[in-house]
Amino acid sequence: MPPAPLSSAAEATPAPGSPPAPVETPPIGSLPLVGDEVKERQRLSRRVISYWRWRWLLSLLPALLLLAALAIVIPWGDAWLRWSAFLVLAVAAFVALIILPPIRYRVFWYAISPTEIDIQHGIIFIKRSVIPMNRVQSMRVERGPIADHFQMSTLRISTAASTLSVSGLGRPEADEVCTRISQLADVADDL
Repeated sequence: MPPAPLSSAAEATPAPGSPPAPVETPPIGSLPLVGDEVKERQRLSRRVISYWRWRWLLSLLPALLLLAALAIVIPWGDAWLRWSAFLVLAVAAFVALIILPPIRYRVFWYAISPTEIDIQHGIIFIKRSVIPMNRVQSMRVERGPIADHFQMSTLRISTAASTLSVSGLGRPEADEVCTRISQLADVADDL
């Protein structure tokens, strides 16, 4: 007669005098990240949508003006064809200005823990970047004229491999995040 299979309770309890069962540690890649906890995620202010729209508009305006000048100066095809091409591009840019910033706002979040910075960003292709605190080399808070008008800042976090930008933080929030990361990463303040 074959021996009876052990019950699950017998498997869980080691025999007296035997060494304890080894504790299973999860593989390194399966450890949860700080951003996996929804309550740890930080979102930007809704003002950032207007800021991104104006910044993109002012970036697109020179290109649209150049296309209009080329439609006037370079005589390729009929006039209606040149102006139709310009109009299609201008309408596409305008639609992008209306639709894309709210999508970018909904996708973006960041989370900070004592060991890492977790950032998700993108519009069509969504990227998630995790920076270990011990890899942070420097940080910079930037404010241009448009950001100044909307009281926004861009935080640039530099590592040896790359630089990650967080655009659209409020001024006090950018300073607070910069201070917190510099304390956690032990980055000296060069100011």
